[in-house]
Amino acid sequence: MATIRDIAKRANVSPSTASRALNGNPRISKETIEKIKKIAKEMGYHPNYAARNLTRGDANMVGIVFPVTSDNAPANPFHIDLMRGISTTLTPMHYEMVVAISPTEEELLASIKSMVNQAKIHNFLLFYAVKDDPVTEYLREKNVNFVVIGNSGENNTDRYVDNNNVAAGEAAAKCLIEKYQVQSPLFIRSKYKWPYENSRLKGYKEYLEKSGHSGEIWTEDYVHPIDEFLKKNPNIDGIVCADDILFGKLSSSLQQYHLPIVCFNNSRLMGMILGDSDKIDLQPRELGKQAVRLLFDRKKNHKIVNFKLSDESMQ
Repeated sequence: MATIRDIAKRANVSPSTASRALNGNPRISKETIEKIKKIAKEMGYHPNYAARNLTRGDANMVGIVFPVTSDNAPANPFHIDLMRGISTTLTPMHYEMVVAISPTEEELLASIKSMVNQAKIHNFLLFYAVKDDPVTEYLREKNVNFVVIGNSGENNTDRYVDNNNVAAGEAAAKCLIEKYQVQSPLFIRSKYKWPYENSRLKGYKEYLEKSGHSGEIWTEDYVHPIDEFLKKNPNIDGIVCADDILFGKLSSSLQQYHLPIVCFNNSRLMGMILGDSDKIDLQPRELGKQAVRLLFDRKKNHKIVNFKLSDESMQ
């Protein structure tokens, strides 16, 4: 493999001049830069970005931080699609991903500290938005560059990328009422009541109020399951499920009622599970791409990525 010294020798310049030319240093003439780059291409030279960044005390890696996840928890297809979008944007920048995922807050925080102090990783993307989170508190204290995918609240000062989840919840309710003429919809949310679920619920409520409908809300409950709730409320004729993973857990119970159901996300895996259910496409790949762009553009505070109805929902 060709080195800077090999290129410099062939071009009859010093290694430092060759290096500056390859980096586009304005002190080097345009003719010399073009000459050096042409020689480098002919010799098959590939710069060592990792070594170059480490000399600056900064690894060419971005830390991907997952929410606290138990060892037996299923993989979230939304996260997988997020990573695909992130990867396609990082690759041309010569950055790589390194993942932090742990079953407890303490272990996750320890991983992040190791990544910052030992691996010299100074750029992070968090796959969750939670108030009073020890990981984000640590990153703030250390003045580490990070972007949150999601938004933990209206007063949040962290830089974040998020979907317009209120509009997504409104679209889900509209789909049930206009497409299926549902009169008494039900909104199902998890026991965790994640911020994105609350936003989708807000949009759901706003649309029902505007359209003159009333609806119900059921929160994941192992003591009083969804079967029990639906039997007590036979008037329910349509469902919005706040999260596709939650629907996956409840699908066997819900299928027997043959109700129209609207879910969120449109990954291939969940499409196989959800079948004919309508899906609101939250564009996780685009969300991942925008998160990377914001991470390396500190002048901007946040971005909102608007959702769209999936092709299936629009047929």
